[in-house]
Amino acid sequence: MNGIGTSVEQMTQGHLRNVQQLAVFYTGHGNLYAINIAKVKAFIITEEVTINTIPTQSKIIAGIATIRNEPITLVNLDAWLGEEKLELKDYKLIIYCEFNHKQIGFLVKNMLDIIEKTTDQLKYSEEQNSKIIYTTYIEIDKVNQLCTVFNAEQLLKDIGWTDDGSAVINRYASVPFTSDKIVLAAEDSAVARDILNKFFAKTHINSELFINGLQLIERIQELDPADIGLVITDIEMPEADGFQVASFIRNNAKYSSIPIIVNSSMTTEAVKDKMKQLGVDEFIGKTDIPNLYQAVKRYLD
Repeated sequence: MNGIGTSVEQMTQGHLRNVQQLAVFYTGHGNLYAINIAKVKAFIITEEVTINTIPTQSKIIAGIATIRNEPITLVNLDAWLGEEKLELKDYKLIIYCEFNHKQIGFLVKNMLDIIEKTTDQLKYSEEQNSKIIYTTYIEIDKVNQLCTVFNAEQLLKDIGWTDDGSAVINRYASVPFTSDKIVLAAEDSAVARDILNKFFAKTHINSELFINGLQLIERIQELDPADIGLVITDIEMPEADGFQVASFIRNNAKYSSIPIIVNSSMTTEAVKDKMKQLGVDEFIGKTDIPNLYQAVKRYLD
């Protein structure tokens, strides 16, 4: 487990070199998966915490563990991925994460390593399987093996922590905007794109939505900056991520005055601080419609 002892926060410096750092692990059935290290708060040895089972109809929820004096919901990734659940003793590690200001732990067999991949080495795969966001290859014992980055937004939806957003959009985004300016957005998750599309339609925003940061950057260069009212970007994306989008806008005098809202499930303070250092104007947790509406209102009105 090379590098596991290093501070998780220090590992999130990869955006300075346009790379994503992935914690690679084995599921209970030996499948190779990964998660962006910027979403990880800690790696917890399972036997060092007490796990309490809870009454639930979900096969995905494994129970609740007390981690850092907080009750943390545990998810069995094998069950979510459609595999048979193993005995609890077979999962040696909990990957303790934060998504959209929610704390969650993933039961995994063990860690392999922390690796770096440039954004163009991550192949977008959600169109083939909604539970998979990217695939890439990593070298193990001099052999390239397929590694899958799972779709956290889809998982949160499947356990009921995220809905389709319709009720919240209708409640908090009832007054449409009147600006003719274009809002450009980049989001690689179909779950989050669907919510954004509903938000744009409800508020009558003149919008264009792309599945990665590279498409967004290319579109920015095609438009007159005066016609762009706002850019909304996710962080973790293939081709070009949110760090690269923000850096492109802020380091280009022609576009540097365009407001930037980051809309991401990567809500740790370390990630927020890094985006602020790049000059973004707002940081909104993904699917947080009330705050997104207020943020957009500040720039379009």
